[in-house]
Amino acid sequence: MELHGKRVVITGASQGIGAAMAREFRAHGATVLLVARSQDKLSDLGRQIGAEWLAADLTSITDVDALVGRCVAALGHIDVWVNNAGIETDDAFVHTDRAAIRSLARLNFEAPLMLTRDVLPHMIARGSGHIVMTSSIAGVIPFPGLAAYSGSKAGLTNFTETLRLELKGTPIGLTVVAPGPVDTEMWDRLDTPTSWQQPALRRFRRLLFLPKVDPTKLGAEVVNAVRANKRFVRPKRRFGGYHALNNLPRRMVEVALTGVRMAPLRPTGATFLSDTERERTTRSGGSV
Repeated sequence: MELHGKRVVITGASQGIGAAMAREFRAHGATVLLVARSQDKLSDLGRQIGAEWLAADLTSITDVDALVGRCVAALGHIDVWVNNAGIETDDAFVHTDRAAIRSLARLNFEAPLMLTRDVLPHMIARGSGHIVMTSSIAGVIPFPGLAAYSGSKAGLTNFTETLRLELKGTPIGLTVVAPGPVDTEMWDRLDTPTSWQQPALRRFRRLLFLPKVDPTKLGAEVVNAVRANKRFVRPKRRFGGYHALNNLPRRMVEVALTGVRMAPLRPTGATFLSDTERERTTRSGGSV
């Protein structure tokens, strides 16, 4: 996909990986719409790189249900959607607050699913589009202290690979980004002397198992993957064997389905209704 003039939405765009991707998309001439909770950080970054922004809390059902419609209204249409927003836990699962687990599940897994569900009809109707999912090496291998986070990222990866099968033959591209530790504030919060998983971190360091990824380089790799319609972005290379083993069953399913013609997808209007509005419409005898 040629990115000059394309319209890109990035969630979790105010800092870290999201901000790095935003800078790189802008460098390639794309119009970028930044989405995150912090209005101050969004406005600062927006001014720096010449991007628009929208504040939204993606742990809120109301904000999630309205977001794609707000983005289409702001941009006119969407060419690339990046599901990047996410949070982590930093304690044993049994000690993690229930509210924190619920927020993580909504932001890391439910929100990307619902936003993808809302943006897909728009892209299919336009005859083009690309969706990026920010997953993690933690979605491939287990790591103490990241049980909920790892589960959400594994679910996101498997969802995307199954969606790829459903979208075969359509003009929609899908890229899964699954790096190791990225040199951002999120990793700094995990890697502290008093963190619960510090003993495991010390062991992994001795095994040279925790090379940090530069967020700027990661942003460039993601943008190049969108341009080339690549399936995966997976730095660092030393994790390649884990990714290969993890993806083998999916590839086997793809091979087994070679030549199978799926039923064409039904045209679906992008109505951008909230769940409450859908319920109300259905009860009143209308259609969505």
